[in-house]
Amino acid sequence: MRRGVRLCITGSEVMNGFVLDRNTQFFASELYALGLELVESRILHDDKEQILKTWREFSETGDIIVNSGGLGPTSDDLTVDLLCEWLGDQPIYEPHAEKRTRYFFERRARDKTRAISVEVALRQARIPSRAQAIRNTVGLAPGIFIPEQRFIALPGFPDEIRGMWQETLDKISSLGLQRSATRIIPVWGVGESQLFTGLEVPEGVSVGVHALPWGCRLFLRDAGAGESILNAAAEAVGARYPAQVSEDPLREVIEYCSANSLTLSLAESCTGGLAAKQVTDVAGVSAIFKGGAVTYANEAKQNLLKVQANLIEEFGAVSAECARAMAAGAAQLFDAKLSLAFTGIAGPDGGSAAKPVGTVFIALHDARSAETRVGKFMFPFGRDRFRAATVACGFLALRQYLMAAEKKPWPLAEFI
Repeated sequence: MRRGVRLCITGSEVMNGFVLDRNTQFFASELYALGLELVESRILHDDKEQILKTWREFSETGDIIVNSGGLGPTSDDLTVDLLCEWLGDQPIYEPHAEKRTRYFFERRARDKTRAISVEVALRQARIPSRAQAIRNTVGLAPGIFIPEQRFIALPGFPDEIRGMWQETLDKISSLGLQRSATRIIPVWGVGESQLFTGLEVPEGVSVGVHALPWGCRLFLRDAGAGESILNAAAEAVGARYPAQVSEDPLREVIEYCSANSLTLSLAESCTGGLAAKQVTDVAGVSAIFKGGAVTYANEAKQNLLKVQANLIEEFGAVSAECARAMAAGAAQLFDAKLSLAFTGIAGPDGGSAAKPVGTVFIALHDARSAETRVGKFMFPFGRDRFRAATVACGFLALRQYLMAAEKKPWPLAEFI
């Protein structure tokens, strides 16, 4: 019988909708990429009977149980005490967690305005005596691994889970779950209908898909065909879309610019700073990113980017001509070698017959050659998705431009 993983997300704050459950998505995507099966996921209140009932039910299946939440100092953090009750065990302080917790809260206790009982705080440093600890490098509460029960407990905070994930995977691997060969292929700039038109999936390969900000992520898994056939199917997708398969176009752009001493700037109107936000989310990007300007109003385009008023009057702020001037202006303003500019109509109002809602112009300027390229796109998706698609399109276009300069085996896409 094939075994999998069953997930419990514990926390009344999650069940009541006060906190968004991001952990199920993380666990599911990580397990899928590893070829493991997430059989079931449940969100539970901080309720003793409900949690114990679920653990016992899951335990009878032989699947691995991963519990997220309930490792903390407060009275509704039930995981350690319930595990001890379930196993007939006693809690102990995990030495590393105890040391860190005492150090942190004894320092705070010296500040009378932030005084807190160290004994209360130490509740989160406990594990059952029969358990192995999973080191928490971000927070204070250690994870818990109980091999004979095939049980893993992790905190509820996503950042802490990510910091503990590699060690957690090592624990899961030690339990000997069977894995399925899996390929995950991000195809940018392609909708689901286009992707599946002419897509040939061999028998014995299961397929799934979900949307990217602009494109699709294709999932292929060996369902009996064998890994060589799975590899051939994945290679066929890459051959069909050679310019558009990339795990992260923005990161590739940043890596290329870093390696080639190129700098980048941005001029944004309809995207409202989203492009700059995504760039600065990448650690170390200060080496190549010179800055960005959110020039929402026409006056800002004119004053900051030196877009001529008569150009806007003649062609409009949403035009190829304005996008071209914005990109060149950003490169000059920030003294950058490369620049991207975005100007469009996010909606829901402001469109016209000639330029309906969803219209956007993206310009790419290369100060080394004084060359500027402009593309016109249509993303009638609503404001949030419009912005996400526009930014993704710009970064993919820049990636393709840079790769073409290196004479890589993929050309510029038609849109650029």
